[in-house]
Amino acid sequence: MEQYMKNKIRNIILLIISILIYACFGWKNIPYIMFSIITTFIAGKHITKQEKRKKLILVSTIIVNSSVLIIPKVMLYVKQEFNCFNSLNIFMAVGLSYYTLQVIAYIVDVYSNKIEPEKSIWRYMLCIMYIPCLFIGPINKYEDMKKTLFEEKVIIDSNIILQGLVRIVWGALKKLVIAGRIAIIISTIKTNMYSGAYALFAMLLYSIQIYADFSGGIDMVLGISKMLGIKLVENFNSPYMSENVKEFWKRWHMSLSNWLKNYIYIPLGGNRCSKIKNKINIIITFAISGFWHGINYIVWGLVHGVLVSIGNYKTKSKIINRIVNYIIISFTWCFFIWDNTKVALQMLMSVFTKSNYKELIINVTNLGLNMPNIIVLFIFTIVLFIYESNQKQIMEFFQRKSLEFKMITLLSLILLTTVLGIYGIGFNVNEFIYSKF
Repeated sequence: MEQYMKNKIRNIILLIISILIYACFGWKNIPYIMFSIITTFIAGKHITKQEKRKKLILVSTIIVNSSVLIIPKVMLYVKQEFNCFNSLNIFMAVGLSYYTLQVIAYIVDVYSNKIEPEKSIWRYMLCIMYIPCLFIGPINKYEDMKKTLFEEKVIIDSNIILQGLVRIVWGALKKLVIAGRIAIIISTIKTNMYSGAYALFAMLLYSIQIYADFSGGIDMVLGISKMLGIKLVENFNSPYMSENVKEFWKRWHMSLSNWLKNYIYIPLGGNRCSKIKNKINIIITFAISGFWHGINYIVWGLVHGVLVSIGNYKTKSKIINRIVNYIIISFTWCFFIWDNTKVALQMLMSVFTKSNYKELIINVTNLGLNMPNIIVLFIFTIVLFIYESNQKQIMEFFQRKSLEFKMITLLSLILLTTVLGIYGIGFNVNEFIYSKF
């Protein structure tokens, strides 16, 4: 009973804080998320009671909630590309892409009898509105959130708090020290429309930037949750250690990959069909993934779909496979750097048609960072890849160490993040890349 009360008090506070913080990003956000919560909650309660109409309830609920996500994305694209709706202020609710997938997964799971419908709207609201996950994920299944929030015992001690703090600071270091520096270089290349070798340099660097930025944010979310006694799914598993694009998607943004697999790919037929139909299912799934990011990214999704459908293209050397795959993945990020498809393709082609590599080497310090900052970026990128390739062993080593060792590690990370993460005139901490999708 005591443990139950502790959970209840924590969850009440979490719900209040989640609502208040979300409202701070604009009170307009509240009606959007409340609409998704209320419609899916009511549908979930009735879907098991209305056997004859359960499919109608499911389909109508999915269409209504999907429309809230799809219509603004389409209108924004049309407005930007064709100068339409100029007088119309198109509003995109913060976190819309993330909580829409969560509520759709909930109603589908209730329909499929995988989970029981939630009886308390307050519990359901907390699962959907849990503030650390609302902006950049991970995308949690309702049954997992319900279990960790309401059913599991909250065990918090000094070791758990320190582990959570270390992960938070490590995430901040990745964001500020690595992603922040690369952002300056890429911004310079974009602003000046540099192409050829510069475009290749931008793509190779952006692979590191988006990973350090996105995974850094997720590290913070998981660290905060750990300190609260809440277990969330991991979203990354050393993605750049992958040997092909198919393996990459088993390691990158895993919560989105699993959602697409369970609620798009498998319902389409998955691999329980002919080889051609299976490849079509894969491509459709990735096209939807691209659309989820935005209409500008559909081509990016299609490219990944084709690459995944091709399958294995490995050599006997793991190192070569990883290098080749890293380059392939880097090329596809061109659609994120230059979010205009035509410009992105032009920049990609320039890599093979414009040979200004010597010019890049000479002018590398003119891209926004001086040599000391380039050296810092290089060193911490190496540290990042070493950590990524040995993450499990490093974490096990850290957990075995004394409380004093953990404290020293934490303070060292804080010092490095403070000294190296805030630097230079005009340095600006940009929003997390994936918070805009």
